[in-house]
Amino acid sequence: MSSRSERLSLNQATFRSANEGMTEVLNVHESTLVPFLCECADLDCLGRLEATLAEFEEAHAGDDRYFILRGHLRVEGEEILVENERYQVVTKAA
Repeated sequence: MSSRSERLSLNQATFRSANEGMTEVLNVHESTLVPFLCECADLDCLGRLEATLAEFEEAHAGDDRYFILRGHLRVEGEEILVENERYQVVTKAA
């Protein structure tokens, strides 16, 4: 993996970790939309997406899955697993 790809992947992991920490302290109704940080590969992204806690947990069922705003930067080789009007779930291709 190139150093650029490594930096982009590290950026995704950093925002995913921040989102996971936030879910540990939330106490909201299951249908409540919660703002999450976009976990795209763009180092300058300040985007926010909305999802329920259940959607967040489902999106992160694997360590190689990330929650991003539709159309945001992906690391080369990532595939879209889920897409709706609020977000995409992407994974690292094997």
